[in-house]
Amino acid sequence: MDTQQNEKDVTDTKAQETLDPAGVGELATQVVINSSDNAQTNTEMAYLDYKGKTDMNNGHCYSDPLRLRGGGDEDDDNENVVDMTDAEGNSGDMVPAGGSQKRGPPSPVAQSSKQPRTVGRVTDHRELNDLLGWLEQTVIQEKSKKLGVQVSEKMLSKLARLRVVTTGLMHDNSKLQGEIKGKEDTQRMSLTCFTDKLDAKNAEANSLKAELDTLRKAGPAPSKEPVPRPTYADRVASARKATVATAPKTIKAKEKEQLKKSRQVKATSRFMVEIPKDMTVATAKAGLWETVRTKIKNPRAKTIVSGKSLIIIPDDANTLEVMKDLKQAIEISPRKPRLILYDVESGITGEELAECLLGQNPELGLTAEDVGCMTPLHKLGPRDGHVVHWVIEAPANVVSKLENRSIYIGMTRCRCKVHSSTPQCYNCQQYGHTSLRCEQKEPTCRHCAGAHDSRECKNEVVKCANCKGPHKASSATCRAKTQATRSLLRRTDFGSK
Repeated sequence: MDTQQNEKDVTDTKAQETLDPAGVGELATQVVINSSDNAQTNTEMAYLDYKGKTDMNNGHCYSDPLRLRGGGDEDDDNENVVDMTDAEGNSGDMVPAGGSQKRGPPSPVAQSSKQPRTVGRVTDHRELNDLLGWLEQTVIQEKSKKLGVQVSEKMLSKLARLRVVTTGLMHDNSKLQGEIKGKEDTQRMSLTCFTDKLDAKNAEANSLKAELDTLRKAGPAPSKEPVPRPTYADRVASARKATVATAPKTIKAKEKEQLKKSRQVKATSRFMVEIPKDMTVATAKAGLWETVRTKIKNPRAKTIVSGKSLIIIPDDANTLEVMKDLKQAIEISPRKPRLILYDVESGITGEELAECLLGQNPELGLTAEDVGCMTPLHKLGPRDGHVVHWVIEAPANVVSKLENRSIYIGMTRCRCKVHSSTPQCYNCQQYGHTSLRCEQKEPTCRHCAGAHDSRECKNEVVKCANCKGPHKASSATCRAKTQATRSLLRRTDFGSK
């Protein structure tokens, strides 16, 4: 009996000395050998299971039951002493330790527990549950025994790790509380701003409501007489008035307004300077500038390059006097206004035209001197027609008496307007001269802007030679023609405005 007792003590001592760092495998072997201890352990495991469920209801995060495994605990990540997975429902079974016994294949749940854990707070909570479960299990199993060195060291390491995890959770908790407080402050500010705006809108609505009530009380009493219904004629008249009032300006109206503004510009004398053949435009301008600077310190003028000549337009009286003294500058006086008389009998000559203006139209206030200043220039219209359009040149004071008036000439009442059309060359299609004075040798087509005669054109595509628009060069809507007309009016002396 003594020998058997000694062998039993030796076996218990070896089992105690061969404890792994976690001490779980040897504790499980001791529980299997000692039936009374095994029964006690089963009772405590049942208590833990009940406590875990109770703690889950109380807010603890014991999500998985505990399970003990045999073997060492050298790798915490791969083989923990306390496995938090539910392996086939045997969370309280004890497995005897020892290298001779073979392990069965791990369950799918056990394999899934070895997968990489989720990074973040979920991992910290799970690790905290593992640490608490291991400590509780170790305390229950070792409370009636002497605590070993390895178990103590393992417990200290677990406690240190528990402190680290707890500190991290506290830090995260503080950070989240700060974020929550910041969001609450932002929401509070937004709510305050919205409340202020809502109060302002309510105050405005109340003031408008009070003003409306005041107007209703101060207004006249509604008349009991029936309101007369408008007739069809009244509706048509009101519709016409509305249409006329809201009609936008057309292109012709805008052009007329621009031409009217061009007439308001005061015309001055111009000077033309011929550019020598052996000199460039830049050199000619520089030489002219130096010549003018010798006589006036700060000349003011506008220079336009026109072919092989320079057009100088003075902007002040001093520059005008200096340009008049230059020998190479040819003065071009402002153009006199021209009038056109429509539908004049073709048999009336220029001399008879002046006599009719003076004798048949006393209401115009013309004098013999005014009629003597007028110069008939040429006729427009068909040569073999019964009526023609006379173009005359007159001073500005005479134009103001005849413009937009009805004039009696012979047995016809004629209309008189300012003649603002500029001549167009049928060879190069440019404005300002006729084909008799054109310097271009090759013709330009009026229809397609090609380098051929307009009478020989066979192209279907229409293109303007001046503005490149989809119309003929002789079109009345051409922008180049409008610009030429405005330039002509600016060079015409219509008197002081």
